[in-house]
Amino acid sequence: MIRHSSFVARHSQLAMPEVNAIQGLSVNYLVINAIIQSVESCFQMCDTKVQIVGLSKIPTQLPNIAVTGMIGMSGKCTGFMTLNLPERVALLSVSGLLQEEFVKLNPQVIDGVGELTNIIAGGLKTKMYNTPWTIANITIPSVILGSNYQISYAKGIEYCSVSFEVEDTETLSVQDRVFMVNTSLMQV
Repeated sequence: MIRHSSFVARHSQLAMPEVNAIQGLSVNYLVINAIIQSVESCFQMCDTKVQIVGLSKIPTQLPNIAVTGMIGMSGKCTGFMTLNLPERVALLSVSGLLQEEFVKLNPQVIDGVGELTNIIAGGLKTKMYNTPWTIANITIPSVILGSNYQISYAKGIEYCSVSFEVEDTETLSVQDRVFMVNTSLMQV
C-alpha cells in the first residue's frame, strides 16, 4: 500500500488542516491512486477536467446516476469496476471523446460510456501491474441505464470508491457534475 503522506502530497486537494481525523481510515491507496490517475487520463482524452472530491472504503451510489459502465477484472485479484455517471457527465465526456456534440442519451453515447469504462479499467491494469493487485484480464464492458438497481457484495472484498467533479461552468447543480468510480476486488 502507498503511504497516506505520499497520497496527500500527490493530491493536495485532500490535504486538510486536521489530517489526524482521517488517519484512522484504512483505505487501499495503491488502488485509489490507480483509480485517480486512470480517471484523470481518461477524461483528459475527453477534453474534460476533473478533480477528486471524495473517497470511501464502502461501495456508495450517487442519487443522480443515469448511466453505469461495469467491467470485470481478474489476475492476482478478481472483481469489477463501475463508472457511475449522471446524464450530463456522460454527454459531456462522450462528446469530448468523440469530438461530436450529444444532447441526449443515444446508442453512440451508451457505447461511449462503455469505452470510457474500458479506458479506465485499462489504466487500472497498467497502474497496478506487478503489485499484489495485478489485473491480467478485463472483460467487455456492460452499460446499465437508470439508477434503480442494487449490487450485492460478498465479504472479504476490498472496496474503493472515488468521487470526481467535472469542470462544467454551464451546469449549476453539483449532482449533475459529480460522478464516481468504484472497485470491488478480492485477492486470489
